[in-house]
Amino acid sequence: MKTGNVCFLLLMCVSLLLTGCGNSQSKKSEENKVGDDKDAHGCIASAGYTWSEVLKDCIRLWEKGVRVEDVADKDKAAYIVFSPDSLQVELFFSDDRPNEILDRRSLPVGGYAWNVEDDDTKNVRLENNKWTVSQRGNLIYQQVGEPQ
Repeated sequence: MKTGNVCFLLLMCVSLLLTGCGNSQSKKSEENKVGDDKDAHGCIASAGYTWSEVLKDCIRLWEKGVRVEDVADKDKAAYIVFSPDSLQVELFFSDDRPNEILDRRSLPVGGYAWNVEDDDTKNVRLENNKWTVSQRGNLIYQQVGEPQ
């Protein structure tokens, strides 16, 4: 066999070995795909989805919720998400606090508030065409900008 043929065969063998290594790498990257981070409800957090108990669905807060800002700290916010029948609201907080679900109650002066029958509960109300969240009579969150 000539030296040229031996070099050609050796080059082909090396090429096949390197191609095989490349395939194992692509299989590993397929296992760690972006968006492959589903929670217990099947919501993909890296795509911005979170589970809403009142909607029984994966939602993006900025699409389904009403954003309200903390009146004491503008870097904090909450989202108000209404159930389809508006009998409940779910509060989502920007910090690590758990969500709160509040029930709709009729007000003696007309209109509604969403809360739980407890002195320490939060109250969600529509005041002057803006959504507010108060606790113990103190305003803690307020909708900023145009109402939705």
